[in-house]
Amino acid sequence: MHKLTYLESFCLSLFSRTISKKGATLYHIVTGKRTASILYNAQHYKLSSYFSLFPKLKREQFNYIIEKLDRLGLIKKAEVKEEYYLTEEGWLYCQQYFSDHTYPVHLNLLSNGTALKQFWRIILLITQVLSESRYHNSHYLPIEKEWEKQMWLKKWLKQQSKNKQELAEQFGKEWILLLKQLPSLNAELIVDCLSGHHKIGKTRQQLADSYQLDSFEIELLLLDSLSWIWKVIEEQQQEVPLFHSIYQAINKEYRGITQSAIVTESYLLEGHSLEETAKLRQLKFSTVSEHTIELYIVEPAFDLSLVLSEKDFNTVKQLLEEQPTIAYHEVVEKRPEILFLWYRLAQIERNHRNE
Repeated sequence: MHKLTYLESFCLSLFSRTISKKGATLYHIVTGKRTASILYNAQHYKLSSYFSLFPKLKREQFNYIIEKLDRLGLIKKAEVKEEYYLTEEGWLYCQQYFSDHTYPVHLNLLSNGTALKQFWRIILLITQVLSESRYHNSHYLPIEKEWEKQMWLKKWLKQQSKNKQELAEQFGKEWILLLKQLPSLNAELIVDCLSGHHKIGKTRQQLADSYQLDSFEIELLLLDSLSWIWKVIEEQQQEVPLFHSIYQAINKEYRGITQSAIVTESYLLEGHSLEETAKLRQLKFSTVSEHTIELYIVEPAFDLSLVLSEKDFNTVKQLLEEQPTIAYHEVVEKRPEILFLWYRLAQIERNHRNE
């Protein structure tokens, strides 16, 4: 068996035996480059869950990984320049490697990655504050230095009907309920990260040393555990009302959409067309079109009638159903009036149906 690091093995798993993928595109997906084309490719490749998974990964390091995987025969070049397939040997390696190592299955980072990270920071701070409250200790340094997070916590505490002692007890019970639904390793990892009275949460490297795992594997274990907790809170909100109140507030504040796309959406909701929105915002039509693509990829419930008629949309959908691999220039040859935006939105709708 080839000797690869956890990061190299995970990058290998992003390739497919049936669909060729460009290494540069994969890099932009896992580092979180938020353009319409990268967002679409993340969805098309079924890798939206891993969007911005490794935001600090250097391009040189990623290129080295791709070259190594190619040299070892775990991926092979496709006819299209800079695209690769996963080889049979590479597929077998992934099957064997991830039978003994973590592979995240609960992530949905494109839609909630930012919210999840903010949620974790708030949860860590609340846990510390309420733990110290249980021991009537007010002389400690908060683990969260950002002033906005501290103000967020003060506002949240004021909104609660219980005093701090009752709140701390209830919060602890909800923590136990959530942790009991995780595998033991995941639960232990979460607990090791928590700070409280006479307890300091471990760093990623300390966790890696403690569990004798690669630091990247620790990071993914933690993220996957948090995503699991996120889903439990969604599904069992009545059993964890305190956690759910935090989840609701964070989810509302961090939608997973860029601020500029949110502004474009507000104009559309006011009844402006895309052309009017572009003019009012002093942006190119292509820019507000990309905002629409971003909105529809991240939030499938986005109302497409805001940007095109049902008749026009059905026309493009019909063309895609007749010729699933039809390129846009071929569409235009048949129907010159069809915009690229309509074509892309129809592709995205098809991807949503196939997810």
